[in-house]
Amino acid sequence: MLNKIAINEDTEATYRGLQIHTTANLHRDCLGLIKRLDLPRTPSVLDLGAGAGAFSRRLMDTGFLVTAVEFNAQRFKAAADCHSYDLNQDFGDKFLARFDLVVAIELIEHLSNPRHFIRNCLRALKTRGYLLITSPNTESWISRLVFLRRGRFLWFDERDYDHYGHITPVFTWQIEQICGELGVSLVRTEHNNGSLRKRLGRSLIKALRNKMTYMSALYPLMTGRKEGEVNIYLIQK
Repeated sequence: MLNKIAINEDTEATYRGLQIHTTANLHRDCLGLIKRLDLPRTPSVLDLGAGAGAFSRRLMDTGFLVTAVEFNAQRFKAAADCHSYDLNQDFGDKFLARFDLVVAIELIEHLSNPRHFIRNCLRALKTRGYLLITSPNTESWISRLVFLRRGRFLWFDERDYDHYGHITPVFTWQIEQICGELGVSLVRTEHNNGSLRKRLGRSLIKALRNKMTYMSALYPLMTGRKEGEVNIYLIQK
């Protein structure tokens, strides 16, 4: 297992000139999942935390009617309506119409209250609409080893806090609990197909490889979503 660790640059840094700020190929993986959904012919979508608009643009090219939210709306460069809302506050009732799909890619870990955020996302959805959320997989085998070694989950150390604003680790069991509390269905949980990021660091990978015997015994005992760098959650209202 550890011999197969790859540390590569993201393979897709931009889409039609718009910067992508996610792990490797996550946008492609999310779009592939969305294309398999039972949606209207011209579905409406709300893209939350849209950044420069790379995923919004990709959705538009696929035939979606896109509305975006980006706290710093001046960053958004795709040709769609973009609102500047603080997603830590109530936002679900701010739109004139409800959406067939709401997407929040690599966003929830930046927010203070996952339950409040998901509740507002559901308010913006039509009945039977879908909510797609992604978040770093804190349950992955590498994240668990990082926690054992450093007392921090992968993607939630001081560097991630200071430079990326990662403040809230999210676990699959939390998403399951939240869906149960709010009366909605977690219909699918997947993970991205990208390799580990280069910034994991050679020293950490070397330390793990040097403990191959220990890891060979520990890995089979791990339960939960131990594979994948980023989890993708699909929720239906």
